[in-house]
Amino acid sequence: MTLARSLSALAALVVLATALPALAGDPAAIRVMSYNIRVDVPTDNPTWTERRPHMARQIAFTDPDLLGVQEAHSAMVQYLADQLPGWDRYGVGRDDGGPVGETTTLFWRRDRFDHLRSETFWCSPTPEVPSKGWDAAYPRTVTRVVLRDRRDGRLLDVRNTHFDHVGVVAREQCAALVAAMPAVEIDGAPAQVILMGDFNTGQGTPPYQRILATGLRDARTVSPVVFGPDGTFNNFNLASDNGGVAIDHVFIGDGLAVERFGVLTDSFGGRVISDHFPLVVDIVPVRP
Repeated sequence: MTLARSLSALAALVVLATALPALAGDPAAIRVMSYNIRVDVPTDNPTWTERRPHMARQIAFTDPDLLGVQEAHSAMVQYLADQLPGWDRYGVGRDDGGPVGETTTLFWRRDRFDHLRSETFWCSPTPEVPSKGWDAAYPRTVTRVVLRDRRDGRLLDVRNTHFDHVGVVAREQCAALVAAMPAVEIDGAPAQVILMGDFNTGQGTPPYQRILATGLRDARTVSPVVFGPDGTFNNFNLASDNGGVAIDHVFIGDGLAVERFGVLTDSFGGRVISDHFPLVVDIVPVRP
């Protein structure tokens, strides 16, 4: 090989090497997944037992840094935890603050985040204790976890919730409760807020607008890339998207931007994995 060709090959390798980080994506990006996994109902078709291995593989393939699940009883959470050994978790039952009732559990990558704080609030006039509020059919919770990203030291204030499906007043009041939570500060450093969940309400409704009024932004509406159907509830019908109405959302606070937003419609044998499609959002810090 001539000297000129050797230098040309070396230059090509240098260009390739410098391009790899861009192809690999922003190392500070955080993948968030919000998933109403549907409570275990024996009469469902497909049943939880049929759905759960596909769900675990779907989550593992998507590989989120943060995962918020709704309608998850403790046995369901334990199953997913057994299949996803790289994640830690926090969530309590809505009925007793312990093992009883559905949870809004949060999972996070153990090798990426330091866990600093966890707490649960109930959507009621007494949010510190297990309780049901206003016209809600069931107790509803907001799970909050504070994490430190080991990659850059950022603090994250991550919240996962499930608003009531019946109570109109309860949804508005729960939105007010979430909106009233100031971002956590540790040693003077403010955390960046990520709020996810099944809000049982669409865009433009009073609870949704109440959340936006706090300065949080809907990740779907600020994403340059949006993939998947508009609606997020499918009622175990792969062809359905709730008339195009999204009731599951991810909101972001100051200092964060969105690279891409997706609604996943994976299925097995033509059957959906849950009666909600999961959301997947790639979030990055705002660059100065």
